[in-house]
Amino acid sequence: METRSPAASAGVFRDRFRYVRIGYGARTLVVLPGLSLTNRQPGRLAVLGYAQGFRTLAKGHTLYVLQRPCVLRTAASTRDIAAEYAQLIRQEFGGVRLVGLSTGGMIAQHLALDHPALVERLVLVVAGARLSPRGRAICLRWRELAASGRWRRLHGELAAAAVDGAFAQSMAKVLLSLFGEPPTPVEAVDFVTTVDAVLRQDTRARLAGLAMPVLIVGGEQDAFFPASALRETAAPIPGVRLSVYEGVGHGLPKQRAARMTAEIRAFLSEAEAED
Repeated sequence: METRSPAASAGVFRDRFRYVRIGYGARTLVVLPGLSLTNRQPGRLAVLGYAQGFRTLAKGHTLYVLQRPCVLRTAASTRDIAAEYAQLIRQEFGGVRLVGLSTGGMIAQHLALDHPALVERLVLVVAGARLSPRGRAICLRWRELAASGRWRRLHGELAAAAVDGAFAQSMAKVLLSLFGEPPTPVEAVDFVTTVDAVLRQDTRARLAGLAMPVLIVGGEQDAFFPASALRETAAPIPGVRLSVYEGVGHGLPKQRAARMTAEIRAFLSEAEAED
């Protein structure tokens, strides 16, 4: 069963992969989002928000925002999660353009490396080969909050990490602390599994094997993937394009949305010109 808006719909693949679909273009664009505490079916308002946020990238595409699979295997790595996405993509879509945001970008690296026939072009947004020391410290704190069941504070911290600026972060913490719903037991386990997987990831030794065109977009002041981490990630990738935005952090997708989507759109359009 799907939740629909005039521009988008929400559904689930195989009872495990919840998604929002936007547009009806000939090419498939898959977006792997960042870390979330809950993994619920998006409601009408959320669907409309996705449709608005991704409207530019959806032009000419059928765009799927694929949430993390439900009920992750115990101690699953980011590579294991990527393999689950790959199986779904192979069976449902075939080849796709792939955009990974933050944690989704860490998973997307493995998907592209292990299953290159499925990924025509790869875009990593505020994501790198490994977390910075500061990013690791933040994720370890989130894990401790989850272990102690401090869900309101965890909701607030996750929301604050996705925006830049002291005022915006304070507002995000307050609002999500008040209105964020606690996870189900399964969601709580999946969240901790994902955090542990991210903490273990380091793809630096593998990235030279990326065979498709790659664009990396990140913020200079990102706590998780600062400019140094982005350059470290880009260095081994053949022909990579690296775009580091000054004066912005992990909130880049919101703070520089117009510029970012235009840059990604131009990168994806190059493939169409080559056909």
